[in-house]
Amino acid sequence: MPGSMISLLALALLAGPGLGGPPPAAELRGLWVVRTALTSPQAVDDVVEQAQRAGFNALFVQVRGRGDAFYRSALVPRSPLLERQPTAFDPLARLIERARQQGLEVHAWVNVLLVGGFAQPLPPGHVAADHPEWLMVPRGSARLAVAETGSRLLQTLRQGRGDGDVEGFYLSPAAPEVGDHLERVVRELVHDYLLDGLHLDFIRYPSEDYDYSRSALEGFLARKASRGDLVLEALSDAEGFAQYRRDALTALARRLSEAARAERHGLVVSAAVVPEESQAVHHRFQDWPTWAARGILDAVCPMVYTPDRAVFLRQVEQARIRVGIPVWAGVGAYRLTVAEMVERVRDARDKGAAGVVVFSHESLGPSHLSALREQAFPRLPNRLEVKAAPSAETRLP
Repeated sequence: MPGSMISLLALALLAGPGLGGPPPAAELRGLWVVRTALTSPQAVDDVVEQAQRAGFNALFVQVRGRGDAFYRSALVPRSPLLERQPTAFDPLARLIERARQQGLEVHAWVNVLLVGGFAQPLPPGHVAADHPEWLMVPRGSARLAVAETGSRLLQTLRQGRGDGDVEGFYLSPAAPEVGDHLERVVRELVHDYLLDGLHLDFIRYPSEDYDYSRSALEGFLARKASRGDLVLEALSDAEGFAQYRRDALTALARRLSEAARAERHGLVVSAAVVPEESQAVHHRFQDWPTWAARGILDAVCPMVYTPDRAVFLRQVEQARIRVGIPVWAGVGAYRLTVAEMVERVRDARDKGAAGVVVFSHESLGPSHLSALREQAFPRLPNRLEVKAAPSAETRLP
């Protein structure tokens, strides 16, 4: 039997039953790497080695978790999780260096608007501590927030937070200074590090109960050319205020995307999004189908974390239908058995997704890693080899 036929047969056997043939070489096999894997040189090395062993070809690395930095920044404070490490330790630079050695892409995963937990202390120089007036406000605190500033406003937000599922403090895209600040953050990060992509997360409202900040209310009145009561105008025009918030978020997404591309040609801009379109657009004001249609994103990653296979299939298929850009299906490994995780990878491929991103490395034990390599991610050329040989450099001078 010719050698080429033997290779094809071996690949088919490796893929296993139901895989539907080998995936294309350009398929993205991503892994979300949370910031707890960046707290020491050994932790960084371990996660890269594990990802390579499992067959992943792209790492989505959480370099901005709560308004802080897991990289060298002149704009935002170094993460408190790195306080025991020498200042010379640069987690992102080390990870890029190790990932390049293994042929892995690196996408900087940035939590855009979520900047701090309600219960955690804010480090010196933190944006929420320095500028509480830039934060989103729940409807129940609107009156107090309009009247208060500084530390009093921050305390009001801690005590008056709305939805119990809200993770913490969110920056308001309606505040002009927020766009300026976030653009500088993105430009610094993308300029200083040789990244393959910028991955935007928490670029959404925590719920429809937000944002009744002074900046948002004043911006809405300005759009309406009204001089009425700040809070009552928003409450009396629910759909108009909803559209105002959608537009503010879309404008921010466009601004950050354009800034990133201006700093690095060929950078892939993606976003983790709420998978149900109606929930995303009407409750989180995250109009990701429009972002895709307007070229704001190069790829969209619906967070399809459901353990229900039928729901997963439907949400991936709907995303594929709605956008004309690559869909990378988010797989919630933390809610799945090993067999179910492999099944979701295959399902996403069958539904035409351009790849998957697994959440997260913390949920993957040895059995997960071996199952992914043996049953889901057959050995194919990695994406960097398909596109071009990567640079050996990791951070610009």
